[in-house]
Amino acid sequence: MLQKSARFILAASLPVYLALGLIGSNSANAQAIAEPAARVTAGADARNIPSLEQIMGDPSWYARSPSLVGWLPGSGGILYDQRREGVIGRETSDRSMLSLDGTRATGLPAMLDEIQRATLIPANGVFSPDRDRHLTARSGDLFMHEDGRWNQLSRTSASERSPMFMADGVRIAFRRGDWVIRDLATGLESDAADIRFADDPAVQDDKKEDKELADLDQQQRDLFAVFREREEREELNDEIGRSRRDSDPTRVPGPFYLDKKLRSVGNWLSPSGDHMLVATAKKDPKAAKRDQMPNYVTETGYVTTSSVRTKVGHQPERADSFVLLDLNSERIIELALDTLPMITDDPLAEIKAAVSARDRTDSDDESDAPDDQDGDDQDEEETDAPDDDTSAKSKPRPVSLMNVRWSDTGRTAAVMLKSHDNKDRWIVTVDARSDEPVFTTVHHLRDPAWINWAFNDFGFVPGEERLWFLSEHTAFGHLYVSEPGSTDWRAVTSGNYEVRSVYAFSDGSGFLARTNDRDPGVYELERITMDGARTKLTAMGGSVDAFRVSPDETRAIITYSTAMDPPELAGVSVTGPEEPVRLTNTDTDLFRSFEFTAPEFVWIPSTHQAAPIYTRVYRPDPERFPGPRPIVIFSHGAGYTQHVYNGWSYYAREHMFHTLLNERGILVLAPDFRASEGYGRDWRAAIYRVMGYPELEDFDDSIAWAEGEGIGNPDRVGIYGGSYGGFMTLMAMFLRPDVYDAGAALRSVTDWRHYNHGYTSNILDTPDIDPEPFDLCSPITHAEGLQGKLLMCHGMLDDNVVAQDVIRLSQRLIELGKPGWELALYPVEPHGFREPSSWHDEYRRILELFEETLLD
Repeated sequence: MLQKSARFILAASLPVYLALGLIGSNSANAQAIAEPAARVTAGADARNIPSLEQIMGDPSWYARSPSLVGWLPGSGGILYDQRREGVIGRETSDRSMLSLDGTRATGLPAMLDEIQRATLIPANGVFSPDRDRHLTARSGDLFMHEDGRWNQLSRTSASERSPMFMADGVRIAFRRGDWVIRDLATGLESDAADIRFADDPAVQDDKKEDKELADLDQQQRDLFAVFREREEREELNDEIGRSRRDSDPTRVPGPFYLDKKLRSVGNWLSPSGDHMLVATAKKDPKAAKRDQMPNYVTETGYVTTSSVRTKVGHQPERADSFVLLDLNSERIIELALDTLPMITDDPLAEIKAAVSARDRTDSDDESDAPDDQDGDDQDEEETDAPDDDTSAKSKPRPVSLMNVRWSDTGRTAAVMLKSHDNKDRWIVTVDARSDEPVFTTVHHLRDPAWINWAFNDFGFVPGEERLWFLSEHTAFGHLYVSEPGSTDWRAVTSGNYEVRSVYAFSDGSGFLARTNDRDPGVYELERITMDGARTKLTAMGGSVDAFRVSPDETRAIITYSTAMDPPELAGVSVTGPEEPVRLTNTDTDLFRSFEFTAPEFVWIPSTHQAAPIYTRVYRPDPERFPGPRPIVIFSHGAGYTQHVYNGWSYYAREHMFHTLLNERGILVLAPDFRASEGYGRDWRAAIYRVMGYPELEDFDDSIAWAEGEGIGNPDRVGIYGGSYGGFMTLMAMFLRPDVYDAGAALRSVTDWRHYNHGYTSNILDTPDIDPEPFDLCSPITHAEGLQGKLLMCHGMLDDNVVAQDVIRLSQRLIELGKPGWELALYPVEPHGFREPSSWHDEYRRILELFEETLLD
């Protein structure tokens, strides 16, 4: 029997789990987990499968999985949130407290009321340099934990946020609009700096005087001493006033006058309070044109509209510049970016040249003009001559800020920057205490495709000037450390795996991180020393989805799941070889009563590259459904996401839906095609400018593997998926009509010219640079290829892939006279559906589609 329920797998491993302390020795717990297993072993006829309506219900029916809020300050307990029982929706939650002894619970969770919440604020803020006090913000106010209790430091209608202890330990700083510094001993609050985007009046007066001192004005001064004496007195008074102001220790530093043509992008106060780094950009001349999204089903009965994101190529780019403010000497120091490595290179030069050559060829082919009869080919030589204007080529490319970090001492600031063309990332530092502070490049990453939006974490080793950072420098996301005051850096980790979610220990001894070195689909928690020595802290068979370190840095709470078990919390020691201890059991009796197909994790050989394709395989029972079975490909969304991992999937409904397909004798293949997360840079970037084609090749190989294994029938193939998966469904139906009999495209991109800038420009550049990839990769340009049955479903309140996409494609199919397609619009749904009724209607249509087209 290949069908296995989630509880069957857990029960089969029960002695191991009990030994690990993940469930506990309570006999009632063991009985509750073991009972469903007995039903599974009774045979296929006894399988208890949920209905489609049940699967598509609000997720609380199968588990109210905990979302970790944080540790209590003394490390004696944790706070976590759960979906409120009986309430449909993602916004309403209950908060509970769980007391711990080491990594074990000392009692049952206690649900908190609103009054208790204020006294049990989680330790998610910052520690004082001596780690005796803790500062955090809650509901826009500041709280500090000291001597075993919380003290409220503010109660205002303003919003206080981003609190930090200053390096001296006696002051704190926080944002209340601008930065505010508070002396904990005296209670005095002061603005950190007075920053104004305006002309300096003193400079303007000088300029005005020089300009307006015309002939008659000058004559008056030359003839009458009274005017000269008055001017001298005014200058003297101004000088005395500036001198008194500069020497007054009670005033706010400044004013610092910055260019009035600029606006603030952000500012970051140093922990010493001596400096502030300010990022600026030009004021936007006008707002970008945005799509308008109508809402037809409203409470008032009237149609409303809202603005949504811009289209690719229409997003104004923000070119950032930086100044360092010395708050003691009140000096403004401009930090130049023109020395960044490769900043004047054009990484798109080859593509632009190829486009130019292609355009010239197309123009020549389309021209009806006769050949030059006199043999003079001067015009052609001039056309082909290289551009002698090198000024544009040598001009620094604009960059945008990604993030800023200060060292604990306040001496060094680190800034991460990215070029507008998405090809370069720089990490630069500035020594604020240098006589002439400048940006120094610590690390430069060039990617000919695009800079990943992951692996951009960085920070200073606590108490040091050393910088740690993540980078795809070696084609996999790894951890690096740079030496203080140096451009030298070294790899802490290396290999064909990825490092994520880095936490730096306060004593500078090393890090905690999630890694997938044993299996790309299994993420485990590791302790990593500065020298790269690694200690596995978990080996639980499933994946660590997230973790939170205790204030005393001896333990961590992890969110843990398997492919068959929703997320739960477990306690882990980070100092010694202790087994993890499971702390919560939130899945329901109803969920435990059902039996679901457990996916097999299979490496499918590729005929297009050296690396195989990691795939979830949901296989029907061969005793009930012998021989090759119809195939359904599930294409995950986002492009860069990971579906094939041994953890509870974002696609939980789809995971359970695949059991229903198996029950009808349909084989489901869910590959992590090229573009997916977890397999390194080359796998991710394989789709650059050819989005949709490598993925189809991986689907081809998956189908061929199923045929070769004798379990799949390549003559009956369907495909479905949402968002990027919807895009891939359309590409499959339009470009492989001989392969796919049916497809369900959900919330799909149909034309990349109409998708957002940030995502699309990474992978396809922009249409003004080269329109060809947009034609090549957009399903709407291949719609004439449709032959099979196509279902399209789309939420009308989708502000990610707006409904205009699917409506435009519908018009194209109408004009092409294509039969066999259907469009279902959902008036109240955004990109990710929220209402169980909508989920049920959508997947009812999908199930009926596959039943009608793939089964006898």
